[in-house]
Amino acid sequence: MMNEAVFRFAFPEHLYALIGVGILIVVWTVSYYIERKRLSAFADKERLSVLIPDYSPFRKILKFSLFVFATIFFIIAWARPQYGVKKQTVKKKGVEIAIALDVSNSMLAEDIKPNRIEKAKFSIQRIINKLDQNKVSIITFAGDAYIQLPMTTDVGASKLFLQNINTNMIDKQGTAIGAAISKCMRSFSGNEKTAKTIIVISDGENHEDDAVGMAKQALEKGIVVHTVGMGTVSGVPIPMKNQYGQTHFLMDRNGSPVTTKLNEQMLQEIASAGGGIYSREEFSPILRALDEMEKSDFESKDFSVYNERFQVFLLLGLICLCIDFFVLERKNHWLKNINIFNLKIGTKK
Repeated sequence: MMNEAVFRFAFPEHLYALIGVGILIVVWTVSYYIERKRLSAFADKERLSVLIPDYSPFRKILKFSLFVFATIFFIIAWARPQYGVKKQTVKKKGVEIAIALDVSNSMLAEDIKPNRIEKAKFSIQRIINKLDQNKVSIITFAGDAYIQLPMTTDVGASKLFLQNINTNMIDKQGTAIGAAISKCMRSFSGNEKTAKTIIVISDGENHEDDAVGMAKQALEKGIVVHTVGMGTVSGVPIPMKNQYGQTHFLMDRNGSPVTTKLNEQMLQEIASAGGGIYSREEFSPILRALDEMEKSDFESKDFSVYNERFQVFLLLGLICLCIDFFVLERKNHWLKNINIFNLKIGTKK
């Protein structure tokens, strides 16, 4: 940690409000000059003291000056002056998580609301929010698998990529879970000390490769594979939209609606081979498993922490306001009477 003598304003644009103070001073000065000129035309100084015995030009100027200084101090405090800076190093401790999301057409099925893929995206966002201290990568897959977001600690970027994910991202249809696990393994860093895990989110209709075998390979490298099933075990048709926005069901070559159902057995086998947990539409068990994983340092960042000094100007402004509150524009005759009373008592003694 290192200290540096640096003075700055956190919000220097707020200092433009001082222009308004300058305008106020000019307007008040002109107004005060006009008032004094009218009084001088009305009577000379000696007669004014008789006609307006409570009038005090000094007190009027003093009150306005106190108000102006209070305003200036408040504006400076609003701009947040800062003096002195500390260099701090913050280390992040967590695990690396690769999330593989199925974007095949079967994920459009509405057996869970609003549909499988939207429910999955909502759940992934919750995972990212809860695991913001960890590294996350996002892989999408259908007939092929692609790394959409490389491993990162940037929560904002993760959410942005997640929002843009849809079933039109991959032309080749299918459900290549094995390829997705392989891409997840490539997305991890080379740090062997960091714990790594894969979360596969799919309806489990794998028709492309040996997903179980790939999960075993991942476990051999110390990577745990969890699976989350999206959908129901009863078959449902797959809704599609044409170029005019009209909804119709996906048909096979014989003209019959294509149905899709959750293949729990496949997802359970993948999780078992990968040493992980299978859960149906529920991420809580997997989140608990992630919390139990050993965390390690994988990133450190240097931050500049500035020492706030606005409190001084805020206090000065409050002091000026308090004095302004107790100072009257007219002369305080009761104070004068008290002084005379004390003087008389002293004389009698």
